[in-house]
Amino acid sequence: MSRRSTLLLGPLSTILALLLMTALPQPAQAYTQRTYVTVYRGSSYCVQATAGIDHVTPGVWSSNLAWGAAYALEADCVTPKVMKARLLLALYKWNDGWSYCTSSLWIEGMTGSDAWGPTGPSGHMDYTPCGPGWYHTEAQAQVSVWSPILARWIWTGGTLESGDEWVG
Repeated sequence: MSRRSTLLLGPLSTILALLLMTALPQPAQAYTQRTYVTVYRGSSYCVQATAGIDHVTPGVWSSNLAWGAAYALEADCVTPKVMKARLLLALYKWNDGWSYCTSSLWIEGMTGSDAWGPTGPSGHMDYTPCGPGWYHTEAQAQVSVWSPILARWIWTGGTLESGDEWVG
C-alpha cells in the first residue's frame, strides 16, 4: 500500500463510521431507574431505596420488569448498617391519576455491605401491563426498629418512585 493511500484510509474510515452511526437504528434505553435515594431519616439510621421499571421494546434486550432494593445506613446516610429490612414493589399506571396495577409480596432480609457498597433485600417482578400508558414502580423500603414507647419492634421507612415509562 502506498503512503498516499494509507493517509487517505484514516479519514475515509472515519467518514464511513459516522455514516453507519447515523444510518443504522440505535438502541434506546428501555428502562427508568433511581438508585440509592434516601426515603427516611431516623435519629440513628437512614433508609435508602432503589426503584426501576423496564418494558418490552422491539430490537432491544428488554422485558416487562419492575425491580427495587432497600438499604439501611447510619445516620450519616453513607455508612452501611446491619438491620432487618423489607421491600414491597408496586406497579402503578396513569389513568387521570396513578392507579394500582399489581404488586409483589414483602421481601425481607438483612442489610449490610460488600465490596460494592450497601446491600439489602432486593427483588423484581415480571408484570403484564394493565393496558397501554405511563407506568412507574414504587419501592417501599422499611427497616425494623425498636420503639421504646410501644415496647415493640415497628417498621419504618418510605417509598421511592422509579420515574415514568411509556408501555405500549
